[in-house]
Amino acid sequence: MGLVLQLADRAHASYNAAMESKAQPVVRYLDQTPDTDCPYGCVRRVVTGGEGGVANVHVVRVTRGSEHYHRDYDEVYYVLSGRGTLTMAHKSHELRPGAVAVVPRGLAHEVEAAEGEVLEFIIFGTPGMSIDDARAEPRKP
Repeated sequence: MGLVLQLADRAHASYNAAMESKAQPVVRYLDQTPDTDCPYGCVRRVVTGGEGGVANVHVVRVTRGSEHYHRDYDEVYYVLSGRGTLTMAHKSHELRPGAVAVVPRGLAHEVEAAEGEVLEFIIFGTPGMSIDDARAEPRKP
C-alpha cells in the first residue's frame, strides 16, 4: 500500500506542477463575449479552452439542460438569476439566486428552470480545457 500512496503523491505533485506552469493571469469581459446558442438557451464562454490554465468560466442562460455527465471535468455552478432545479444522481436540488452547486466529474446531472423562468448561472469548470476535449465533452448517461 505504501508504494501506491507514494505513486499517487508523485502523480499529484506532477499534475500540480503542470497546472502551475500553465497558470497565467487573464482578464476577460462578459460584454465582449459573444453568445453561443445551445439547445435550450445560450452560453457565453468568457474564459475557455484552458486559457489561463486554472478553470473555464462560462455564463449560461437556459430553460433546461438535458441529462449528461463529463468524464474528467468538474463543474461548480453559481446561480445569478432565475429559479429551478438541478438534478444530480436522481436527487433534485432547488436553484435560486446565490445557490452554489458542486458537480463532480462523472456524475449525471441536468437543470430545469421553473415555469416561465430562465436560469442564469456561471459554470466554473476544472481543469481548464477546450470544451471540445473528450474529457469535458457532455455525454449521455
